[in-house]
Amino acid sequence: MSRRELDQESEQAPASKYQKRQPTKQEAAAIDKAVAYCRNRTQPLAYEISRMEGGDIKIKIPHDNPGGFMAQERATFGTVSEEFARRASADIGDIVRNHGEKLPSPNNMNAGIAAVAGIEPQNEHEAMLAVQMVGTHSVAMDMLSRAKQANGTDHLERYGTLAVKLLRTYTAQIEALAKLRRGGEQKVRVKHVHVYQGGQAIVGNVTTGKGGGLLENGNQPHALTGPAAFALSDGTAVLREDPSRDPVPVAGREREGQVPDARRRPRKRRAEG
Repeated sequence: MSRRELDQESEQAPASKYQKRQPTKQEAAAIDKAVAYCRNRTQPLAYEISRMEGGDIKIKIPHDNPGGFMAQERATFGTVSEEFARRASADIGDIVRNHGEKLPSPNNMNAGIAAVAGIEPQNEHEAMLAVQMVGTHSVAMDMLSRAKQANGTDHLERYGTLAVKLLRTYTAQIEALAKLRRGGEQKVRVKHVHVYQGGQAIVGNVTTGKGGGLLENGNQPHALTGPAAFALSDGTAVLREDPSRDPVPVAGREREGQVPDARRRPRKRRAEG
């Protein structure tokens, strides 16, 4: 066997030895689902970054439609201002740049842009909040990594505390974004109302009365009965009729008359004899 034949055999051996299997039915179904998901999502903006003379960052357009690329860049940050979009993208680059790097890597840069695109800011306010969320998340993950690799409890506590604060801030930012999008108002919609036997349902604007035992509906008081009355009770026992006991006798007086004065009348002094 010639040397050429030996070389060809050695090159073909690893390919046949480590040949990979075909995906299983479950894996193929998961792949089809993932492909359909990716097709339904919009491809986020992606930069090609390079450094120019003097230290400036140059962003290259990856395709031959520069107008469409700039429109996508502005839409990603919810603005029509090219200057605002460039400033926001520069902030993303500063946030995702690793320590000691003078230039953010394209992977980190495009990952931050994709995070903003996923939030889908609709205006400049939402875009600034989205950029802040990217920064908070990035630093929080860095603190968690430092806490995991800490050698002593002091560093673990320091980095862990910072991570917790940042993650709480991130949650507050999500809530702020939701509040901003709903205009600062919170609506509660009741879909199901259960009225039990003896209860009373009130439909409309319901406010508590000053008396503590009434509800007003259209400025009309309604006394509550049945389970609805117990819903406003403070737990204090209430006297009620007990059918198992004998009723208390009441003096019968059917005719109408003046109610006697309940106040105590002064007594006349007796003559001293």
